[in-house]
Amino acid sequence: MASDQFYLFAALASFSTEIQEKLRRVQTPEAILEIAAQHGYEITLEQLSYYADRLNGEHWIWVNKGEAWRKRFFAKERQLDLQSA
Repeated sequence: MASDQFYLFAALASFSTEIQEKLRRVQTPEAILEIAAQHGYEITLEQLSYYADRLNGEHWIWVNKGEAWRKRFFAKERQLDLQSA
């Protein structure tokens, strides 16, 4: 199942300092998808944005920045998708 891939990647990110460092430096949600893919996990932007409010480890870029910041982080990616369509 696709959601299994998401949960497995989130779990790996909780334990891997290498992945945590990468996640702290991302600038877009797409960069998170790329990190997951580099480690063999196929996750979607929809999954990531849906579950983001539950991902509260310090390595997730939106932690400690507030809900509004997190929503803008994901909204920027959607706006770019709409512009390129």
